Amino acid sequence: MNRLIIFEDGKYADFCPLTLSRAVFELRCGSWTLGERIARAFPGYDVSFSCREELTGIVGLRAGGKVNRIDYQPGDRLVFVNGRLKLGEKLTRELQTITVNRIYTQGPVTAAVVITQPLKSIPSDLAKPAGIATPKTLGIEAEIADGEFEFFDYLWNLVDQNGNQIGLDFEMLVKGTNFGRMATDARIDNSAVILTQDNFYIAAGADIGPGAVIDCRHGAVIVDKEAVIGPLSYIEGPCYIGPGTRIFRGNIREGCSFGPDCRVGGEVEESIFQGYTNKYHDGFLGHAYLGSWVNLGALTNNSDLKNTYQSITVSVCGRKIDTGLTKVGSFIGDHSKTGIGTLLNTGVAIGFSCNIFGGKLVTSREVSSFSWGDESGYDIYKLEKAMEVAKIVMNRRNVPFTSFDEDLFKSIYEQTTAGR
Repeated sequence: MNRLIIFEDGKYADFCPLTLSRAVFELRCGSWTLGERIARAFPGYDVSFSCREELTGIVGLRAGGKVNRIDYQPGDRLVFVNGRLKLGEKLTRELQTITVNRIYTQGPVTAAVVITQPLKSIPSDLAKPAGIATPKTLGIEAEIADGEFEFFDYLWNLVDQNGNQIGLDFEMLVKGTNFGRMATDARIDNSAVILTQDNFYIAAGADIGPGAVIDCRHGAVIVDKEAVIGPLSYIEGPCYIGPGTRIFRGNIREGCSFGPDCRVGGEVEESIFQGYTNKYHDGFLGHAYLGSWVNLGALTNNSDLKNTYQSITVSVCGRKIDTGLTKVGSFIGDHSKTGIGTLLNTGVAIGFSCNIFGGKLVTSREVSSFSWGDESGYDIYKLEKAMEVAKIVMNRRNVPFTSFDEDLFKSIYEQTTAGR
């Protein structure tokens, strides 16, 4: 059997605060997560995942597959792929067809590993190649193929490349279909306007309301199943709107991806919502990445451009990193909330399960997880209260708060204690 194992390596911390609560390969770019896109490149393969031990339960729940476990049988062919890797067609074909053991590296970084020869047993390090893979660490004989590969390195890379990825995903989705066939399975009001239908994909059950404008002149727009584009909304491509997501009188500019069951209004530009996140009201959000179960209060705004038009420096786990980009917005971890009128400075990172209110400008480069208050002074958001609110919020979308979620809250609370 061909088995695909998608793994995260030691750079997961560079994607905080989003990777406090998820593996790197669960991050979204374009129409799918990084892991979903890798899996689509290997049809027919048995798929499993390798990540940090503390995420085993929650990743298994979300991914619906095996985590940190390989059901290996003699003769199985194993393909390990780094979840940060941007797979090209040439490398994909090679990983599918080579007949020898080979480790693909870029300096100290492992891009992929292929094991084709029968193994007596799985080496302990093979199930979790979270660092540097070598024949010695894997306990096998293997060729080393050191080359140049493309990786995502930080959250702003995902945001910056999101629009281009939507275009590539669109080309995969539209094969064998056409607008007329799609439109019969969706609901499109007669007064809705679709500019350049050839760049438009709509899934079954989606709904576009009266007066909505879908502008595909400069990029593809993908509307997934059961998504709703409310009356008088403007959607500019490239854009991906996930299953069950609803747009309420939104002004959705280019380069946006919204995962499943989001609620979106106001102005949003070049931003990614992981899923189950609300920005219902007016306010501007640009060049941002929001986790799941985030709620932005009315008139929450973020800055994504300095008045000096200089490149923006972001703090990642206390390290200041020059992004090399002139437009960078906010990065907000799962279960965090902002109150009415919250203002977020350029490049702000807000941790897991924060509650920020008071209408003041947030200027801290990083707001620690489980923070409660505003810039005049943050208190600790008590763990029990944070979990109680999360249960209420998730129940509103008919998503249970499981024992894995509880374990995740407790684990992150302990991990981030020193930063509060």
